[in-house]
Amino acid sequence: MKKLLILLYCLFASSNAYTNPKNVLKLTCEFDPSLIKKEINEIGFVENDKIDNQQICKNLGCKDFIEVNQYSLSNSENEYRLRNSWFNHQGILLDEYKTVKDKITINTFVSQAYYLESYTINKITGETKRSFYSFNDPKFFNAINKLETNTKNVPLYNKKGRLSLKTLESLSLKPKEIFHFEGQCYKGLPV
Repeated sequence: MKKLLILLYCLFASSNAYTNPKNVLKLTCEFDPSLIKKEINEIGFVENDKIDNQQICKNLGCKDFIEVNQYSLSNSENEYRLRNSWFNHQGILLDEYKTVKDKITINTFVSQAYYLESYTINKITGETKRSFYSFNDPKFFNAINKLETNTKNVPLYNKKGRLSLKTLESLSLKPKEIFHFEGQCYKGLPV
């Protein structure tokens, strides 16, 4: 009887857990440092000669990998997570992972550190546009707090407490800065 109870407990506990992840995308990416553009809220684009491209590459990665893993949830839904140099442990939950005939779109939710990444990848040419959003700004936090207090009928977060780029854009909440990258992504990871 005791063994049966332990077995039932294990089955119950595992029914709410994730299954092993299934890898659905692996890419190696290289972004051209000379094509990096920096956009600052309320100022606009920074002039190219005032951007430290090498430091940006060092911090955000001009040579990177993209890995998307699919997790099957217990209620027959799937959840996708992005792993790259920024979110490399278990990955970050994706708001959008869409692959159509010739294009892949990837958008993360805003991370706990208030960063968000977005990729648009041409499946045929490998041409990739990456945007790295930084919302880590006191003005942003104040605006979020005001909205949470004043708009009780409009949820800012999804049912899992996540904040998406679409929600932020619909509420005209702008990031502190955005780094725009252009480059190439190819199938597979380097050895």
